[in-house]
Amino acid sequence: MKHDVIQSVHNPLVKRLFRLLERKGRDEQGRFLVEGAHLVEEALNSGAEVITVLYDSSREMDPACRRAIDRRAGEVEVVPASAAVLAKLSETKTPQGIVAEVKKTEHDWNAWLQAAEERDYLLLMLDEIQDPGNLGTMLRTAEAAGVDAVILGKGSVDPYNGKVVRATMGALYRLPVFSRPLLEAAAELKRQGARVIVSSLHENSLRYDEADYTGKTAIVIGNEGRGVSRAVSEAADGFVHIPLYGRAESLNAAVAAGILIYEAQRRRRHR
Repeated sequence: MKHDVIQSVHNPLVKRLFRLLERKGRDEQGRFLVEGAHLVEEALNSGAEVITVLYDSSREMDPACRRAIDRRAGEVEVVPASAAVLAKLSETKTPQGIVAEVKKTEHDWNAWLQAAEERDYLLLMLDEIQDPGNLGTMLRTAEAAGVDAVILGKGSVDPYNGKVVRATMGALYRLPVFSRPLLEAAAELKRQGARVIVSSLHENSLRYDEADYTGKTAIVIGNEGRGVSRAVSEAADGFVHIPLYGRAESLNAAVAAGILIYEAQRRRRHR
């Protein structure tokens, strides 16, 4: 279906999509915005449920993105719009001329847990991660490292926040992410025989390359400022830390997560 170029930022579609820039709007509509040719292409190629694509009619569309749209012909509404409209829907300093409205992926935690009961797994649990860039980097790294799923605790930033989505570089489309109370999730995992390992300078903490990550394992990374909460720490089966050889007092949470999950996978693959 051919569409006229949307010229006004007051167009009903534009006004509805604009609300997706806020968490309340995303929660109400069950959808989120993706900005930029690469991320739109990733959404289309990953099989995500892309509802609408708006593109700047005055600019040449990225060829790879155009091919991805063509492969989903008939499934996705493709609408031309003015540069002003795309700027209205952009969160970046330099609008990239294309946005997509994507339906949130609702993963069923109970179904996942039941399916995973008879196998080993590696999970990343995040306790009140509040920086969007950190969360996006963690999700991207977890997907790259082959982590089976991520559990996002209460108080964490919305995984569909625009900065998070951009930082994941498409990992959000492929990696199961569950928003769950961490204590409940930990108890459910432990009933399956999983070990919950907390990143912390606890008195019984092992160096990260001395710990056992085999079997069913969940690694917990805490809030950027406060670390892992006391309640979650009390549910831990073990603690690990990453030595600091310079003057820095701590590592960035996303860097720490990357080191731990890659070490866990190395140990698991060479057991």
